[in-house]
Amino acid sequence: MPITLEPFDYKKHKPQDVGLGGLSTEYLITVDSPEGGVMVIPSIWWDSDGKPKLVENQREAVLLAKDYEKTTNKQFPRFAPKAYQEADKFARERSKAGGASNSYLARDIKEERAKTAKTFKESLD
Repeated sequence: MPITLEPFDYKKHKPQDVGLGGLSTEYLITVDSPEGGVMVIPSIWWDSDGKPKLVENQREAVLLAKDYEKTTNKQFPRFAPKAYQEADKFARERSKAGGASNSYLARDIKEERAKTAKTFKESLD
């Protein structure tokens, strides 16, 4: 199934007003992750024509995020179980730093694993 919606991509999307009081690139929400921890995901998703869709239903946003991760092999930020305050702080700091206008929220899983690996072999697993 091809992806029809994706998170803001600063290389191809332009900030737009989605009814949140100004131009937006992303509006982050903190939710429970499938692994039992906490994750930060966007609630604004962009179609192939560059039009934003504000997803107000949390379950729908989670389904979009899980499908995006599965399809792209990228992962949204994860935190320990019940680390809602830490995740919310991450979202606030990301917003203050320019949010999606200068960096991607989801990261390549293999690239992130390689950065944190202690050995070369561990980076390949």
